[in-house]
Amino acid sequence: MANNIDGLIQAYDKVVSGKWEETLSAQERIWFLVYDPDNQRKVDFRLSDFENATKKAGKKWTNVSLKDCFPDWMASHEYRDEYFLEPDSLVDQLEFDFKAFAIENTIQKIRKHQIDKETVIAFTDVASLFGFARLSDILNHIAGEVKGRLLVFFPGEFEKNQFRLLNARDGWSYLARPITA
Repeated sequence: MANNIDGLIQAYDKVVSGKWEETLSAQERIWFLVYDPDNQRKVDFRLSDFENATKKAGKKWTNVSLKDCFPDWMASHEYRDEYFLEPDSLVDQLEFDFKAFAIENTIQKIRKHQIDKETVIAFTDVASLFGFARLSDILNHIAGEVKGRLLVFFPGEFEKNQFRLLNARDGWSYLARPITA
């Protein structure tokens, strides 16, 4: 009997090996690999299996991690020391300054790779944005940069056409294709 991660890999293999429609909108070229947040380490450990499935399907693979997005922003911020002393004063900066940084940082990470219509961009460590910026805002701004497919490794749930990151926030409806085990 296959475990949940094996099921995700099999489901992803079917999707990546299928016909890629050329006429999809940018939002429809996004795939959400949805899994229980408790399985994050297992998914991370098996990341190479998703890459192998992509290459077996004749597609290219590029990984874009969001793990360093907030630390990079904070480290370069003029008032970082003050924010550590008074974290509540950081809230206003998150909505405007950090969100803009996260969008631009992600776009730059995508552009540095040679991507084309046959490339899967694996979007990993999205949970590192939790509490700092909404993933939906980032995706809405970067979707146009993706020429092939964007595979979002999504620790959360998909229910009634709603995605919920870390099963916590109110979900949002999205045109993305869910991939579940």
